[in-house]
Amino acid sequence: MPNATVDVESTKRFELKTCDEGFVVLRRMSYGQILQRRMFTKLEIEGSGRSKDFRGEMAMANVKVTEFEYAKCIVDHNLEDAGGRKLDLTRASDFNQLDPRVGQEIESYISEMNNFEEEEENSQPGSGAA
Repeated sequence: MPNATVDVESTKRFELKTCDEGFVVLRRMSYGQILQRRMFTKLEIEGSGRSKDFRGEMAMANVKVTEFEYAKCIVDHNLEDAGGRKLDLTRASDFNQLDPRVGQEIESYISEMNNFEEEEENSQPGSGAA
C-alpha cells in the first residue's frame, strides 16, 4: 500500500536572500494542519458584515495564519535579534521584531513548500476539484 502521510522528518533548508548568512529549515504541514490554517480565515470571514470590522478581522486572521505557519513549519533557523539572541519565532514578541523583508521571504518559502495557492484554487467551487 502507498504511504499517504507527511514525513515530519523531511525538511528543506532555504538560504535567505534578505538576511546575509541567514537560513531557515522548513517542513511541510500535514493535511490536518492545512485545514486548521484554513479555519482561521473561515471563522473571521463569517464574522460581522460591517465593512470596517470585516477588514480588521481579515487583517487579524492574516496575522494568525502567518503565526500558525511559522510555528508549524519552521524547524530551525539562525536568525538573531540585535543583541545576538536567537529569535523564537513561535513567540509574538520575537515574531514581531522580524525585518519585513525577511518575514515575507520566509512566508514565500512556506507557501512554496505547502502549495497554498494551488490548494486554495482547488478548493474553490468550479475548480474541478473532487
